[in-house]
Amino acid sequence: MGDAANTARKVVALFALTLGVASTAAFAAQACPAPDKLRAEAIDRSFTQDKNLAGMSKPLHSEGRLTASSDAVVWHMTTPFDVATTITAKGIVQSVDNGPAQPVGPGSAEIGISVAKSMAAMMRGQWDELKTMFDVAVSPVPAAGDWTVKLTPLDPRLLSVVGIITVRGCTDVDDVTIERADGDRETIRFGVKSATTQ
Repeated sequence: MGDAANTARKVVALFALTLGVASTAAFAAQACPAPDKLRAEAIDRSFTQDKNLAGMSKPLHSEGRLTASSDAVVWHMTTPFDVATTITAKGIVQSVDNGPAQPVGPGSAEIGISVAKSMAAMMRGQWDELKTMFDVAVSPVPAAGDWTVKLTPLDPRLLSVVGIITVRGCTDVDDVTIERADGDRETIRFGVKSATTQ
C-alpha cells in the first residue's frame, strides 16, 4: 500500500510540474506582444550607449536621457559630458553644459533630422512610417523571448552614415544595435520608461 501511495504521489507531483511548465510556457508565449503593438505618444527613457570603434580596444561609454514629443526629439547625454541635442522640423541645435543652444551645421542637419524622426518612430513602434527610409524586416515573435526588427536604410548615403539597425524588445524597446560598414558597432540600452509614457 505504501509503495502504491508513493507512486501515486509521484504521479501527481509530476502532473503538477508538467502543468506548471505548460503554464509558464503559455505565459511566456503571451509575454511579448508583436512590435507593432507598442504605443507611446511621448517618450522619456534613460539610456546607456557603448560605441565600439574599429581600432580601439575599449568601447566609448556614455549615458543620458532620450525624450520625444510630437514636435521635438532631445538626445541629452549627461555622462561623460553634458551635451543636449534638440531636433525639430526647423533644424538641430546643441547645448553644452547648459549653455546657449547653438545651431548644428546645415550639412548634417538633413540626416540628423531623418535619424531623429526614425528614432522617435522606432520607440513608438511606428514601423510603417519607417518604410519610406528603411527596409523593415520584422522577425516572427518567438514563443518565448524578445522580438527583433532589422532596419536597413534605403538611401546609400544614409546607410553609410547610420548603418544597419537592429531593434530588440518585448513590451517596449529594450536596446538598439547599430552596425556600420567600417566595423564600428554601437549598442544603446534603454531603461524603464517613465510613468508619464505609460
